[in-house]
Amino acid sequence: MSVRIELDNRGSLLTCLDYVTGRVVMNIANDETISAITVKMEGISRTRLTPPRIHDHESRDSKRAEVEIHRVLYLVETVFPSPEIRENTSTTNSGYTLKPGQYEYPFNIRIPINSQCMEGQGGGNLLQRLSFDKGTVDYVKDARRHFPGTLPPSLSGIPNDEAWVRYFLKVTVIRPKFYKINLRAFDPFVFLPIEPPRPPPTTNETYARRQHQFIYNAPPIVKKRGILGAFRQQEPVIYPSPRTVHFSIEARLPSPPIIVPNLQLPLRVILVKIEPYTTPVFIRSLQIHLFAFTEITAHDIRKTDKRIITCLSQTGLQSPIGYDSQPIGVEVEADKALWVNAALPDSVPPSFRTCNIWRTYHLEIMLGLSHGYVGPIELVPLTLPIQVYSVPPLPTKEHVPPLPPRTPTVQSLKVPPAPFGSSNSTKNSPVSSPISPSSPARPHSSSGGGGGWGGGDGGGGAWPGPRPSSVISVSPEDDIPPPTYEDTIAEDIGPVDGPRRRYEQEGAYYGALPDDVHS
Repeated sequence: MSVRIELDNRGSLLTCLDYVTGRVVMNIANDETISAITVKMEGISRTRLTPPRIHDHESRDSKRAEVEIHRVLYLVETVFPSPEIRENTSTTNSGYTLKPGQYEYPFNIRIPINSQCMEGQGGGNLLQRLSFDKGTVDYVKDARRHFPGTLPPSLSGIPNDEAWVRYFLKVTVIRPKFYKINLRAFDPFVFLPIEPPRPPPTTNETYARRQHQFIYNAPPIVKKRGILGAFRQQEPVIYPSPRTVHFSIEARLPSPPIIVPNLQLPLRVILVKIEPYTTPVFIRSLQIHLFAFTEITAHDIRKTDKRIITCLSQTGLQSPIGYDSQPIGVEVEADKALWVNAALPDSVPPSFRTCNIWRTYHLEIMLGLSHGYVGPIELVPLTLPIQVYSVPPLPTKEHVPPLPPRTPTVQSLKVPPAPFGSSNSTKNSPVSSPISPSSPARPHSSSGGGGGWGGGDGGGGAWPGPRPSSVISVSPEDDIPPPTYEDTIAEDIGPVDGPRRRYEQEGAYYGALPDDVHS
């Protein structure tokens, strides 16, 4: 006896509001008694962290790792028996006997918009369960912290599997006889959430700015001695004032700074002369790095995973910014052709926040500058927080029906947890940046730092209307949490018809699930 899942849209990237259709194919060699066949669509957000060692003599295995599991998506469809069979059958305790052959049962499950993780749905139950992950025994506790918002994207690649988000379909063939185990089939899929609504386009910009100086110390002036110089008093050595090239350099992005992978970065580099000089400043090298920060929590343990993704690296450049007679205080833009091929790779997930994982990004533009095209090169970094979005976007307003008003609920409300950290929000005006005074970086140069950052909230907002800052409390005995307001309204909206980008996951994403997440 065997069972498998055949998807109609296998291999395609899935997003919110998509219909996942397919068939459960079961082959039976002998008569089999079956109670039911169910198809589950699940999304799991799992973290596993080991407490830090307090004393040096403690071994790494002296403390048990903490495992926190959140079931952000849980949908069930019973494909056998059909409603007609259940209505016409008086008793089903003994199951249904099927003859040998091949059987196919279609299913159709729609992916919602918002996370369904609530109290009692954390995957841990009220009793502690054991996890035998990586050869060690850990306790899986019930998760009590839940964050409302859009479903998180698939996530893999964090070292040691300390955090991941996986989506999959699972079919279960339930056999009532106690000496026969239930038959299961597992089929993972990759998910990217739908984009939240973007603000109206404006001409506002977010920027990071630095002042920089090239300092040239002229050699001391010493008068030559004449014939009688040996008999005269030594004349003082004259040290002329150092010559400086003083300017400000800044990187600008649209406000809010929303970046989509595989699309050219909407970057501008601006230089403003602060003191007079003639020979222009040249860009000699350019690197663009994406800093990805993953805040991971496993109950009372927290950790930040940091990684750097190189988007562009160029050396040997000789691109001037400005011209010889450039006036003071006038903005001059660098040549955009230098970063025409710069884009975030398609492996970057969008910014998101869920119950135990929070992903945010910073973009660093590292400029190698020189005064003239042959002068010494000095590095100037400019860093801005950004929001990474996925595609496709939400349906346009013409296709979205108006939202009816919310009705009061009699269910108890719980205040959501405080965020892992703080962030800045860019309003409808450019974010100003205080310019820090320059400080020496080495004997013949000085650079100052001051960043004007217009950051985001890390994504993860509900769609399409405002969501209350609360979580509806659900009793642990409820199998499936009730649909959210937005998901109920979305039943009248068709699937998103838009471009789908590549978003591959590492090999472990498609492997077997740990024992502690099985339901």
